This record gives sequence, structure tokens and C-alpha cells, in this order.
Amino acid sequence: MFIVVEGIDGCGKSTVASLLAAEIGKKRPVFHTFEPGHVRDGLYRQLIMENVDNPFVVAALFTIDRAEHVKKMIKPALAKGEWVVCERYADSTLAYQGYGMGLDKELINRMNEEAIDGLWPDKIFYLDIEPHLALARLQNKEKDALEGQGLEFLQRVREGYEEIARTRGYIYMDATLPPEIIVKRILEEVKLQ
Repeated sequence: MFIVVEGIDGCGKSTVASLLAAEIGKKRPVFHTFEPGHVRDGLYRQLIMENVDNPFVVAALFTIDRAEHVKKMIKPALAKGEWVVCERYADSTLAYQGYGMGLDKELINRMNEEAIDGLWPDKIFYLDIEPHLALARLQNKEKDALEGQGLEFLQRVREGYEEIARTRGYIYMDATLPPEIIVKRILEEVKLQ
């Protein structure tokens, strides 16, 4: 099973994905991964952060990272029978660079289709939170260039996720709940035996 955890910065994706992978790992082999940066020691992530002001370059680097991630990590893990838990996937580029930064959404969709090579998640869990609450969570954290884009940007990204969710069948999770409760609900949804 391929599970993706999506949401705006500050929603708790990393915490929830880590706890979820740990719980799944008690019953079956699991591979916990993330985008961008799990391939090539974070090279593409570093390049993304150097080019945040150019939405096309950012989207292109995200999809290059994703293409390698799918081919070299996600598909091999699934082929071995592992469950995969991934923080962010194709829809994050659409939400951030398409809705947040105004890049052509059809272009992003075409780039994503090439990058993922037909591999869509079995389940996408969307951790929903008001942008001002998410930013408050990030207050004491050193922010990267994308996280520092501000409230209006995050509002556009959230609106993008909400629109994408209608076509992708996201499973909404209230990101203001304790992470352990969110994980319990995700486990109920995936029916881990």
C-alpha cells in the first residue's frame, strides 16, 4: 500500500508520517520517505531553495526529484511488498507552485504525470489546518525559503489543496488534533491487519 500525507507547511506531516510508519512497522515492512530531498542527499531540495523566486524552476526540480524518488525508492519498496508512507507527493507541486505561485496547472500536471510514471497513491491523507495556526506552529522553527512565503501564500496553497481534494478523493484529517489521534484514524482507514 502506498500512503501519502499532504498538507500545508506546519500541519504536522512529518510528525504524523513518522508515527504512522512506526505503527505500521509493528505489523509489516514499511518504508518511510519524503519529498523533496530523500534522493541524492537532498541535492534537488538545496537547488529548490536557491530558486524559490522562479516557480517553473522550482516545479521542474520538484518533478525531477520525484521522478528519481519513484523509480529508485518508492517502486522498489512496493515491489518488495513494503508499505510506503510518503510526506508530500505530486499534488504538493500543484498546490504550491500552481495555486500558490501561479504557474500553469496543466503544465504541472503534465510534468507530474511523467515523473510518477503512473504511480498514484492508494490513499492520500490531507492534514487540514487554518494557515494562521500552521504559521504559529512554525514560529520557533528555522524556516526554509518556501516556508517563509507568508500567510497569503499559505492561504492560496490551502485553497489549492481543497480544490485538488475534490478530484483526488483525499481523506481529510483535522490537523489540530493530537498526532496520535490522527494516526489512529489513519490506521482505521487503511485497515492494517
